[in-house]
Amino acid sequence: MTTLLLYLGITVIGYFIGSFFRKRNRRVPLVGTMQTVAIMLLIFVMGARIGGNEQVISQLDTIGLLAFATAAIILATTVACVFIGRKLLGFDKYGLRKGENAEDGNHEGDGGGLNRMTFIIVGCVAVGILAGYFIMPEGFMDISGNLMTLFLCILLVFVGIDIGTEGNLGPNFKAAGWRVIMFPFFSMIGMMIGALICGLILPLGMKDSFCIGSGFSWYSLAPAMLASYSTKVSAISFMHNVLREIMSILLIPLVARKIGYVECISLPGAAAMDVCLPVVEKATRGDIAVYSFISGAILSAAVPIFVSFFMNI
Repeated sequence: MTTLLLYLGITVIGYFIGSFFRKRNRRVPLVGTMQTVAIMLLIFVMGARIGGNEQVISQLDTIGLLAFATAAIILATTVACVFIGRKLLGFDKYGLRKGENAEDGNHEGDGGGLNRMTFIIVGCVAVGILAGYFIMPEGFMDISGNLMTLFLCILLVFVGIDIGTEGNLGPNFKAAGWRVIMFPFFSMIGMMIGALICGLILPLGMKDSFCIGSGFSWYSLAPAMLASYSTKVSAISFMHNVLREIMSILLIPLVARKIGYVECISLPGAAAMDVCLPVVEKATRGDIAVYSFISGAILSAAVPIFVSFFMNI
């Protein structure tokens, strides 16, 4: 609980700093750059922790397969639950209720490919694993937890600043309508069903399965929180979240075209509000991108709550 309050408090502080600059029509310089640097440092340290753990390295092939299987199952159950929820709430395939018209039309896009941040993530974790295995001294493992907490707090400060300087969270939420709030909760139900299935059919304990699934593709926060619980579970969580983001980028255009616009925003989980947002907009419409942002924001807020809960049950 203390850690949760720390992370939330740090983000709120960043939000007020961003709001302060926004009210004075000023931008905080290098926010995006600092976020990227903080992510790179955090991912590198987590990779080094994996590389420095002989037990994890000896089972890396198994961990990778478990992460891929978990991501695939949870993506499938999440889309299924959001599909059912969309039908119950009266939205059509294009995310419209009866009598509504889309200003931008029901266009379809190609969704783009893997973006720069994806390559940065994969590269940093690979370099970190190699550094942890070949270079890092023995004492590194003792301080790595504190380093991750430090870099994560720096990242959350700049995330808060970014939200505060934009100043559009409230208006976007209001414009989208109250029913849109239900979609991320259908995503959570899909995650729990998927985690339950993973716990039953994969060589994971039920508790570990729910800990991994509750990351909602937030590849920096969830694995960092789980590091104190289990290095192996943290490694699977990280790989699962990264794989979910990559798979989402590839699947968003297909799901939007074949299944539904709302379903495609459920694929990336927390990343629906940032990394995957441009992909969603290309594959759907501008107002669906607002739904995506709201869904990602709610799921992001839920990550520390869900991970903490399942870690401590």
